[in-house]
Amino acid sequence: MLDGLLRAVTAVEKAVSSIAAFFMFAIMIIVFSDVVMRYAFNRPFSWAYDLISLYLMAGIFFLILSEAYAAHAHVSVDILQQKFPPAMIRLSEIVTCLVGIAVFSLIAWLGLLRAVDSFRSSDVMAGAIPWPMWPSIGLVPFGAGLITLRLVLHLFAHAISLATGRDVIALPSQHVSGETFE
Repeated sequence: MLDGLLRAVTAVEKAVSSIAAFFMFAIMIIVFSDVVMRYAFNRPFSWAYDLISLYLMAGIFFLILSEAYAAHAHVSVDILQQKFPPAMIRLSEIVTCLVGIAVFSLIAWLGLLRAVDSFRSSDVMAGAIPWPMWPSIGLVPFGAGLITLRLVLHLFAHAISLATGRDVIALPSQHVSGETFE
């Protein structure tokens, strides 16, 4: 069952990371076009900065957060972990999951409350285009909720691995291969 849930979350992460990749591509096209319009025709896009900063950058960050954690592509301080035996590494991963769950579930909950409030009050960004704020704010609870779900699944997988002695979920590769930063 845990395997199926991990595969389902991975599928969702792949889909939202594709959206984040599209957002990154859109930023490149918009910035390039804005530069051409600004310097070739003296007609820059008035909406480019707002769209990029309000929606696209938030989307890139929050939509890729969970997949980056799953792929061990996040920043981690593991100087001590490199010297730990596998059981101790599992224990430290469990603690990391517990702390992450507490932090990201709080971010998700408060972000959801804020997004709902923004939607109900029809918040818009002041400027040339009245951009609605709730879609941008809604990216926060979505991304934080997805990583919270990933952390919960990793918590159970590490706990089962620790209890049974078999790898339900693999440890990060640098711990297995003995790679160090030195």
